[in-house]
Amino acid sequence: MKSPSIRRALLIRGGSGLGTLLCLLSAAIYLLVHHSLYREMDQSITQTAALLANQVELENGNVTFEWQEGLGSNDTLILEGLFQFWDDRTGRTTRSPALQSHNLPKFRGTNGSPLVKTITLPNGDHARALGLEVHPFILPEELERMRNVGNVIDPKTLPHTLVVAGNIEPMQRTLAQLRYMLLSGALLTLALGFTLVDHVIRISLRPIDELTRQMHERAEHQLDSALTLPGELPQELTGLAKNFDSLLARVATTRQRERDFIQHAAHELRTPIAGLRATAELALSQARDAASYAGYLTTCRKTAEELGELVKRLSALARVGRSSDALVNMEILSPLQMIEGCLIPFRAITENRGITIVTEPSDPGLRFTGDRTLSRIILNNLLDNAACYTPDNGEIRIRCERAGNRVQVTVSNPAEDLTEDPGRLFEPLFRRETPAHDAGAHLGIGLTLSLDAANSMGGALKARKTNDGWIEFVFSLPASGN
Repeated sequence: MKSPSIRRALLIRGGSGLGTLLCLLSAAIYLLVHHSLYREMDQSITQTAALLANQVELENGNVTFEWQEGLGSNDTLILEGLFQFWDDRTGRTTRSPALQSHNLPKFRGTNGSPLVKTITLPNGDHARALGLEVHPFILPEELERMRNVGNVIDPKTLPHTLVVAGNIEPMQRTLAQLRYMLLSGALLTLALGFTLVDHVIRISLRPIDELTRQMHERAEHQLDSALTLPGELPQELTGLAKNFDSLLARVATTRQRERDFIQHAAHELRTPIAGLRATAELALSQARDAASYAGYLTTCRKTAEELGELVKRLSALARVGRSSDALVNMEILSPLQMIEGCLIPFRAITENRGITIVTEPSDPGLRFTGDRTLSRIILNNLLDNAACYTPDNGEIRIRCERAGNRVQVTVSNPAEDLTEDPGRLFEPLFRRETPAHDAGAHLGIGLTLSLDAANSMGGALKARKTNDGWIEFVFSLPASGN
């Protein structure tokens, strides 16, 4: 499936929005002009109807139309006037000269109100027409005369219907031309708008294209080099580019650590293997008695044990780094019993250097939930690290206590020469700048392994330096009530 294009999406949406706006604007203009023209036509026929209604008079008992007296001088009325009177009593009709013998539709409003509507003229043209009821106007002199003869006629008894029309064909042709102009203008504007929007989008997306090119051309050796952000890069993408830079830097760091890990592992493995080979070659260089061979074999066994321990730690680091719930066997454990078991191999080492191990009193009923093997690895690494960096005749303190819903084990030792951030001790392959006794034998993976193991069990492992120059490693796991 083809990936969606931002440029195409912006072009379609921008063009659609522009087209919708043009349609709405064109419709608004057309409706406004349409309403204005029809309103002017309606006002014109209303004014004409008012004038004609006032020219219907009752004189000598007969209804007369004064407008007929001005036909000779009113060319507009003769040529263009479209109106017609009906005598509602007799049905007699009076038309304007322009109608000749044709009739307009007869209609009027109710209760004396006028009614306006669109009609069809006898010639087929469309027109706006107004129909209303009118009554003759009686002059004062005529009213006085009727009173003198005793025959006063009520004008309401002489109702007439007046229909006045105005041809709207020219107006409709104007509206048709307006529709054509608006449609042509909208299509032309839309085409120009699409071209302009496409040009603007292309210019706006150039920084993104440049950024994409840089990402595509980024070589392996350039992973840790920052991208050159275009100056016109949109603000919304600046954060994305910076985060991508940060991601590349982390990838480069990880790859560098992997290379360093391989180099250090190869170096550390080469040393015991070389020693093992040298001891074997020395033992085989000449004939020896059983006691001499036993001495060499003992040395080889010790070297093999060191090599096995090194391989075990490397394998454990790789296993914990990709551990899942299926690889962690959680059970209820006694931290005090585990500490005592882990201290056994360290007591001889610490006693030879005059180091005192102080286990502070704690509740023997403390229990936490964790993986036995991983917990032992963590405690062994903490004790090994403390024994390695504690100066001769120093002291190692171990404290086990409950803190909220967790049980934490604290292993502390003097660390006056520690200048680095304690958090860096958990970085893979990190070594102290000032190594203490036997520190050179450390790969710098024990604490990294311990941190990964603690995280895989839902626990935590932190390091902090106290005000009195000691360093504390705090290992915690969820407490168990059993």
